[in-house]
Amino acid sequence: SVGIGFGLQAITQNFVSGLILLAERPVKIGDLVRIGNMEGDVKRINVRSTEIQVADRSTLIVPNSELITKTIQNMTLAAPIGRIQLQFSVPLEEDLDAVRTMLFAAFAEKHEVLDDPEPKVFIDSIDAGRAKFNCFAYVASPRDAYPMRSELLFTLLRQFREAGIEVGSTATKMEIVGGMPASPATDVPA
Repeated sequence: SVGIGFGLQAITQNFVSGLILLAERPVKIGDLVRIGNMEGDVKRINVRSTEIQVADRSTLIVPNSELITKTIQNMTLAAPIGRIQLQFSVPLEEDLDAVRTMLFAAFAEKHEVLDDPEPKVFIDSIDAGRAKFNCFAYVASPRDAYPMRSELLFTLLRQFREAGIEVGSTATKMEIVGGMPASPATDVPA
């Protein structure tokens, strides 16, 4: 009887949460949402659960109580625009103003990139002889952000290569703990 009580409690909680979802509408069918590390489109809101189709075309079934009690990011609720973020670094010896000009030109070249809010280009930091750029642009829908990010990266990499600008990331730091690393011959048991 205790098990039945707990089961009914969960069903009741999900049912009431479903009513709250239908009344308050923090998510609705067609919204692009992120729950934890999963992201997808709301396909159906049932009485006890909500169905979300994720990128691999599988369906995530989420109890409605989780949509009420957990943090959910709804990317299409308030301002349904998509943000693109590009991060990379170039050697300090490069013409950083020329890099910035190329970035703004690439943003302007793509008609999908919005003028408002306008694209932004920042130098986040200088580390290990490299300037780390952090850039933002916006598109009409969150669904367009990833494909446009890829398109911008292809364009910029081609332009940087043509201009002879080396682009990459800061070299990986490697630490040896406990002295010299063992040679392959000493790693193999005899």
